[in-house]
Amino acid sequence: MISMDKLCLAGLCAALLGLSVDLAAAGPARVYSNTNLRQGPGTNYAVIGTVPGGSIVEVSQCAAEWCTAHWHGRVGYMIATNLDLRPGPVAPPVAVYSDPLIYGPPYFYGPRIYVGPRYRYFRRW
Repeated sequence: MISMDKLCLAGLCAALLGLSVDLAAAGPARVYSNTNLRQGPGTNYAVIGTVPGGSIVEVSQCAAEWCTAHWHGRVGYMIATNLDLRPGPVAPPVAVYSDPLIYGPPYFYGPRIYVGPRYRYFRRW
């Protein structure tokens, strides 16, 4: 006969195994645009925080159009349409810089000399 201690230990091991499988299924996802992190899967739930676009969140599971997300120690729900859930590693965001402006030497107009009909000398301004 199996003792009660062994039965409790087997149940505890099964529970830990189930939790570890759920955490192992978690994967990173990039947020497309600013998205609300909510307390529940719906817009009628309160907003915990706003995740800025381009951030990386850990997504543990998705059901219908809402996903459970972990971001900066907060756990909540995010709409799946704003998440990049493609498999594979998440690349860092690419910074796009415009071409630098190139300034040349100042334009030279030459010496300012005026020779008028009444003046017989060079007049500088």
